[in-house]
Amino acid sequence: MSPVEKSVLDGLNKGIMAELAAYVFYKKCLRLTKDNKIIEILTKLAADEKEHYRILEGQYDNLVRSEMWVTYNDILRKSGLPDIDEKTEEVHDKLIDSVNADTTPLRMLEIALILEERARDLYTDLARNMTDPKGKETYEFLAKFESGHVAKVKTMMADFK
Repeated sequence: MSPVEKSVLDGLNKGIMAELAAYVFYKKCLRLTKDNKIIEILTKLAADEKEHYRILEGQYDNLVRSEMWVTYNDILRKSGLPDIDEKTEEVHDKLIDSVNADTTPLRMLEIALILEERARDLYTDLARNMTDPKGKETYEFLAKFESGHVAKVKTMMADFK
């Protein structure tokens, strides 16, 4: 086996940080909003981001240990991965930090849209540049998921306008 390219690990790390940022944002918004429609969608999105985080952490761990990609389904069955809550204090982003008790539900969704579009674009670029089929599959899966999040958030935003 040959060592994993630094760019591959850097890509995974960027994805991990994007998922972490989105998760922290959704959890913060959940603490601040009373709107039941927003609570429902943000709860689902937070759970999805946590799952994506685990997929990326698992891939990173596997690549460092065995220098091989694994399917994302196998990652989700893997035990012993860190829980996302362990790292939430490390995440700071101007958009996330701008949310407070006065932030409207529409503004929360606008920020969610920005975060989801960033993640979708990141995974699309990573998939485009990935030569390993399992790595490409992982990033395409995540890009598709994030595209679904973009659509959900846009639908919710239309309801608030």
